[in-house]
Amino acid sequence: MKYRYCAVALAVLLQAGTLPAQIAVSANDGKALPADALNEPRTADSIGVLDLGRGKVRLLATLPTPATVVGPPGSVALTADSKLAIVTAGQVLGEAGTPVAADIVSVIDLSRPRQPRLVRTLHAATGAAGVAINPTGTLALVANTGADSVSVFTIQGGRLSPVGTVALEPKSRPVDVFFADRGRAAYVVAQGANSLLRLSVNGSHVVRAAGNIAVGAQPYSLAIHPRLPVAYVSHLGGRAPSSVPGPKAGSVGIVDLTAGRMVGQIDTGVTPEHVGLSPSGRYLEVTVNNGSTLPTSSPNFHDFGLMTIYRVEGMGLVPVAETRTGRWCQGAVWSADEKQILLQCSLRKQLELYRFDGTSLAAAPADFITLDARPGAIATARSR
Repeated sequence: MKYRYCAVALAVLLQAGTLPAQIAVSANDGKALPADALNEPRTADSIGVLDLGRGKVRLLATLPTPATVVGPPGSVALTADSKLAIVTAGQVLGEAGTPVAADIVSVIDLSRPRQPRLVRTLHAATGAAGVAINPTGTLALVANTGADSVSVFTIQGGRLSPVGTVALEPKSRPVDVFFADRGRAAYVVAQGANSLLRLSVNGSHVVRAAGNIAVGAQPYSLAIHPRLPVAYVSHLGGRAPSSVPGPKAGSVGIVDLTAGRMVGQIDTGVTPEHVGLSPSGRYLEVTVNNGSTLPTSSPNFHDFGLMTIYRVEGMGLVPVAETRTGRWCQGAVWSADEKQILLQCSLRKQLELYRFDGTSLAAAPADFITLDARPGAIATARSR
């Protein structure tokens, strides 16, 4: 009798739509214009607060917030309880009406997702880009591309406080950062050095650790497995630096963090913008620009992007599914049940939803969401 009661209660909850929400935050750039639409009016930057937790996606609220599509789509991070978001902006609109370098870090209160609040604006350093929050929600790191540094902030009571800066090698161009080893370490994507740089973390004390991990050409986006000492990094320039001009086929590198070396690469199309692990770490999503932002006259132009899903098998990646997407696509996040993927496609200012059944991907156009600004970075509490 007790089990029958539980089943009935669950059915009532499902019908009432009271299953827990899964919050995602999309950072949207109103300044960015495609090369063939320079007369398009600019709009305000914003964030969009979304719910992925009920079998579809819903836009709960928007909030004017500085954001940028420039750089990897890791400029948003959420605390584990989804009650706080940090959004960086390495560009703002200057007095001349064109984007200029910036250092903005915005703190967003998400305790009431339908009523997000900007609670504080801080400053990191020039070109504030990838941001990460440690598992306990007490520390945040921001990679500063233009300053060759990482800014360190403590988090307490919903407030950020700057506590230091980690100087990196000149011209290292850090673009993304990710915590590892339960928050006791972090890895920085040094695009200018074609390397991953390790940071040692002890409380709020963060220092540069010895040694670099050499990866492919122009590393960009980073994901670290939740249980295995394995990292995945996208390379805009492919497997190795090349002097050949023009677009190059990109790649995704597989890095053994214990050994401190890259152990494999897989080829992708042109410009792999993003790598993102599913919550269990079983699957890896790769967003590929596929030449979709090039002039239509370019021989490498395609009027679609690509999304590829790989199954994680030890240190290897096995292709599972691939589909065409919209153009100029950026970040993506998984639903908690790993059956939905929300993708940012900037050309048409859309969030595209895809269903995944373990073997195939299918677009759900009826659930696409159109925004006022171009989505450029996205996160859930489990994606970074």
